[in-house]
Amino acid sequence: MAGNWSFENADGEVAKSLAAELPATVFDAHTHLYLKDTMDLAPDSLFMTGPTEVVPAVWREYLGRQIGNDRVSGALFIPNPFVPREQIPVINEWMLAVTAGLPNTKTLALVAPNMTRAEAEPLLRHKHFAGFKPYHSYSTTQPTWDALPGDYIPEWVWPLMHEQGLVMTLHLVRSGAMVDAGNLRYLRDHCERFPNAKLILAHAGRSFHAPNAAGVVDVCDLPNVWFDTAAVCEAEPILTLLEACGPRRLMWGSDFPVSEGRGRCVTAGDAFFWLGPEHVGSSPTACRLLPIGLESLRAHLNAAKVFGLNAADLQDVFADNARRLLGLVSESGVRTQELYRHARQRMPGGTQLLSKRPEMLAPDQWPAYFHEARGCETWDLDGRHYYDFSTNGIGACLLGFRDPDVTLAVKRRINLGSMCTLNAPEEVELADVLCEIHPWAEQVRFARCGGEACAMAVRIARSTTDRSLIAICGYSGWQDWYLAANLGDSDALRGHLLPGLSPAGVPRELRGTTLPFTFNNREEFQSILDAYGDRLAAVVMEPCRSQDPAPGFLEFVRDGAHRVGALWVLDEISMGWRLHFGGAHLKLGVNPDLAVFSRRWAMAIRWRPSLEPVPRWLERRGRLSAARIGPRASGLWPRWRRFARCGRRMWPRMLLELALESRCCGNRAANAINSPCRWAGIRVWLISGLTMKRRMRCGPSLPRLCWIVGSWLGPDFIRLWLIRMRWSNVMAQPWTRSLG
Repeated sequence: MAGNWSFENADGEVAKSLAAELPATVFDAHTHLYLKDTMDLAPDSLFMTGPTEVVPAVWREYLGRQIGNDRVSGALFIPNPFVPREQIPVINEWMLAVTAGLPNTKTLALVAPNMTRAEAEPLLRHKHFAGFKPYHSYSTTQPTWDALPGDYIPEWVWPLMHEQGLVMTLHLVRSGAMVDAGNLRYLRDHCERFPNAKLILAHAGRSFHAPNAAGVVDVCDLPNVWFDTAAVCEAEPILTLLEACGPRRLMWGSDFPVSEGRGRCVTAGDAFFWLGPEHVGSSPTACRLLPIGLESLRAHLNAAKVFGLNAADLQDVFADNARRLLGLVSESGVRTQELYRHARQRMPGGTQLLSKRPEMLAPDQWPAYFHEARGCETWDLDGRHYYDFSTNGIGACLLGFRDPDVTLAVKRRINLGSMCTLNAPEEVELADVLCEIHPWAEQVRFARCGGEACAMAVRIARSTTDRSLIAICGYSGWQDWYLAANLGDSDALRGHLLPGLSPAGVPRELRGTTLPFTFNNREEFQSILDAYGDRLAAVVMEPCRSQDPAPGFLEFVRDGAHRVGALWVLDEISMGWRLHFGGAHLKLGVNPDLAVFSRRWAMAIRWRPSLEPVPRWLERRGRLSAARIGPRASGLWPRWRRFARCGRRMWPRMLLELALESRCCGNRAANAINSPCRWAGIRVWLISGLTMKRRMRCGPSLPRLCWIVGSWLGPDFIRLWLIRMRWSNVMAQPWTRSLG
């Protein structure tokens, strides 16, 4: 059987097939240089059976066999930690000497507990010096495998890293590694105290035992923590990292010369072990082991396929994340705005939704596009990190972006097929659940979006009553039936969420078919009944939005509609189920003829269905309109799971308390710094959003909007927000767990 450091034709074939999936350039974020005669290791160990002197040229030669010489673009060189303490200064100087002048490279220096800051400061003069490499073998704790990071990292290292923006590659130990409470306390304490220090947790936080990777969720909220995945030979811990942090916090490393050993690291029981030639024997039927580097590459690429990483993501993981971290390349900072400028030339209005146009918020500043979104956190195309204190996906994501339960359900359905000539059985299950939640409803109809669902409700009402006129109160979409209200001489929809909605393209023959009235204004509604009652097909209204209904107002509208033979339709698309499980009308004690729901219970995907419980008598009297294709199963099943999850929570009460606290705290913080931002709305909103006193005139002189740079409101406010989110379990994201 082939041994360590060898590379056979069969290895080359495997390497060729794997390399075909790699990006054109690869940066090695974890590789070792060393002098054999300085190490105190057994003669038959991997390090001692290889080259006598491992310099960058040797590393490049060996790595090139596995990924191709033309792909090797640079590295973060790490000194081998198996040298005596007294040899550390010599090795550090040697490392910086052999890497001097090499393009696209950086070098770390060894550090040990009894070293002083004065010993390390001369290293700052070297252009390639990037930071430190501590290692447990220098700890005074015995056995060293049970040492906490503080046992082998001098405390002065952190202030120096913070001052200079340096990097540390840390190899955690202890049996739990990433799930060890002591390790996690140390990481959080120091990363929060020294935010400009950059920490790389080696080997996916030493998640060679795959279940240990679960601890990643407890530190992934720290913006100064990255992970290299050197020598990880199983896809599971890499997938855990991707799930928790996304692809822009991961960096591939070869862990050379470990990559030249044969075998792989295997999760077994409550630990891990290195499977090598001694475990498989030398019989003709024994399996042929690959170099560890190829096993690790295969695990990375398998994880990438399962997660769905594209070519740009792979470029980040295998090269650009490390380059950005080390300052070898920088973000342009203009990708997000440049793409939006291009979008305005390619698409009318620039976006598909008016509410998401940057001009509605902060022209030339508001981030139009996101690269990642988790919980209430968002990253734009330039890597900038935001907390979304605005509309959480135009209200679609009450549980937070990329909710784990919802995502899991979507994945299952997509893997089983989301589109078919036949119907999805989930639509029947979901319809049953909706009718159980709404006892007054007997039937449900699904549509593609909220606007379409409202149009269907209007069609049902017109077909049922054989009338044409619709009275409206609130915002119900952009379809012709609704915008017809603005075909007159004035902006009749002003005050119904969005002023200035143009009716261009709406047939002028629809003038007078949509009649708006003001919320809580009985006289306006009564005047519509008096003038048009015998021609009125329906009253379509929101039960509440920015204010509660006056006592008896909803009943007054309902009874008035029924008195003239019109249907009463409640549009709960914007309100969602924040006020009450099932909708605000259940809390307010009124039952409509039709109720329309949508994005508050839609997934963050394009084909989200809308929900429309329909009384059975309406089906008998009128014909139901249907979407051309119908809802896809990938939108139905996750919605059912979401109902089930939220039904177990007391979240309406929690949202109420959170909304009141956040509004009060936000306005107080804004006043303290003379901010033009104000929190508006009533208790029924989780977050009613930040409104600008000068909405369209917030130019470059105005600091980023409050929600974009959360620290602008102050850490106490952000802390309150995150603590309350954790307490309510509304957005049960890992980054809230450590807050007290």
